[in-house]
Amino acid sequence: MIGSSFIARAHRYRSVFEVMGSSVFPTDIPQALCLMNSALARQVMESLNPSVHFQVGDVNRLPLFPIESADAIVARLDEAFTQHEQARETSVEFRRPGPSPWRTAQEWAQRAVDRAHGEPLPAHEPTLDPEPPLDHLSYALGVALGRFGAQGEGILEQAPDTALPNGILFLSAAGGPDSLEHPATHPLHETWQKYGKTIAPKTLELRDYLRTKFFPDDHLKRYEKRPIYFPLTSEKKSFVAWCSIHRWTDSTLQVLLADHLQPEAGRLKAELADLAEARTTGDRSTQARAQGRFTEVQALYEEMLTFIRAVQEIAEKGAPPAGPKCPPREADARFAMDLDDGVMINSAALWPLLQPQWKDPATWWTELCTAKGRKDYDWAHLAKRYFPSRVESKCQSDPSLAVAHGCFWKYHPEKAYQWELRLQAPDELGPDFRLDEPGSDAYRADLEARHASKVRELREAEEKRRARKADKAEEEGLELEFDEDEAEED
Repeated sequence: MIGSSFIARAHRYRSVFEVMGSSVFPTDIPQALCLMNSALARQVMESLNPSVHFQVGDVNRLPLFPIESADAIVARLDEAFTQHEQARETSVEFRRPGPSPWRTAQEWAQRAVDRAHGEPLPAHEPTLDPEPPLDHLSYALGVALGRFGAQGEGILEQAPDTALPNGILFLSAAGGPDSLEHPATHPLHETWQKYGKTIAPKTLELRDYLRTKFFPDDHLKRYEKRPIYFPLTSEKKSFVAWCSIHRWTDSTLQVLLADHLQPEAGRLKAELADLAEARTTGDRSTQARAQGRFTEVQALYEEMLTFIRAVQEIAEKGAPPAGPKCPPREADARFAMDLDDGVMINSAALWPLLQPQWKDPATWWTELCTAKGRKDYDWAHLAKRYFPSRVESKCQSDPSLAVAHGCFWKYHPEKAYQWELRLQAPDELGPDFRLDEPGSDAYRADLEARHASKVRELREAEEKRRARKADKAEEEGLELEFDEDEAEED
């Protein structure tokens, strides 16, 4: 709908669309695609509508003319796009990083579509655009966390046993053992050895790059501010735990504490004890080195303790206010990832652990806590988790919100009954459909028993609605048949 030049694309899958991406449904998709992207069609469209808004009416006025070899053109485009998508990590067709022929394939297709009548297809000499080195590092991290197959299998339904346990990559700046010593991170080391100098010319080590640079440099941008790995980070980025949201369980934060943070805190505490003794033994040079290391480890230990407290609070109670304008949570509740809420809401509830690398979640948490205007997220399960009374109250007056929180039958039984009847229509979900919620059978039975007249009224209204719809469909069918007869006579 918006653009300085008209362009059309074919849907690769059955898709949901709306006015900003209006669609046509031709019997010959290659012909329509090539026609609508031809220079002549574009010139006509832009002449009919010189603004940057293209409307359905503009497309309807587009003259139809054949494009020679449309099937062959689109077949070659489809082949190039398949290769491109299999190398693009955010595509559902992703397999592994690789070069892309998509840019030059489009250039060739434009020449092919716009060639003079009778001319053969131009020679196709595909040029592969090389993939950025960060594609390989991102892929290697996905393999380590169990999201992608190491042999190009693409997105895995289940993480293999060779992946990092619990989908957590823990990194420590303290010099002690961390997840980079696990065999699952071998692809990361291999990738860094090959591409590290190109990715981080300032001689950063892999551990340091993953702790401090990778999230803002690549992952946040690659996934358009909806990352699939959360970098839970201490205040000064000395300790980072990359956690896959698709492997997150209700015990992920507890596992992080038990398997990584608390053992690292214990190791740092033990090193401090050794260094305290070393400061008083040996020559002055040895004592000075011990004192310097003691100061460094002491700072790391305090940072780790602060990190542990933040993780414990969110794991057991929830996030604190994100600022003076942010009200406190109404109830304490253990954090539980709910992917149906989306990345934004889940990250908001983890904002103190993400803020060193990502500022937006703190803003989103404030919006969730205040729930005003267009920034009202009370449809989210996490909103009900931390603000149960507020959300419950809204569900009593807002049926759509009640649907979201599984209490439609509880607060709006007549509307629930009405919609259940409607969706049981043969042209909807069928007679066996039920709006299932906690207690829905009891609420349905209660309505039928105590409000029989209302139930009859709802059933009669639904029967009339179906009859009107059937009559309208029959009328439209007769009109179509009449139009076809007229066309044959002409």
